[in-house]
Amino acid sequence: MRKLLIKIAVAVLVIAIAVTSFFIYRQAQNPVADTEGTVTVELIDLAGETQTKEWNYEPGDTLLDLLSKHYEVNYQEDQYGAVLLGIDQIQTDFITSYIAIYVNNEYSNYGISSILLEEGAVYSFRETKI
Repeated sequence: MRKLLIKIAVAVLVIAIAVTSFFIYRQAQNPVADTEGTVTVELIDLAGETQTKEWNYEPGDTLLDLLSKHYEVNYQEDQYGAVLLGIDQIQTDFITSYIAIYVNNEYSNYGISSILLEEGAVYSFRETKI
């Protein structure tokens, strides 16, 4: 009987850890702003032409939400989050070009679904040839 209780306790512990890990992973995939603020968004096409705007965001907003409010955004969801295919004049096929994301002039190793809005940050979306 004691062995059965130990097995049940271990199973419950494993399930609790798995559920907690899932929720932590999902939160990291789609972080939301916890304060309001202002950010700068730059759209840079292959010719180097830049469109720069400042936008306000509110608690609960994501970077994708902010873009969708102010631009015509084309994206596709996959298992890792949203893949940007177009923002206004920048349109890619994700075969010969893609939209590189820079945060404060540093290349982002994360996709748009994993980037947190930060007060005063500059988010650059650069059309890039493959």
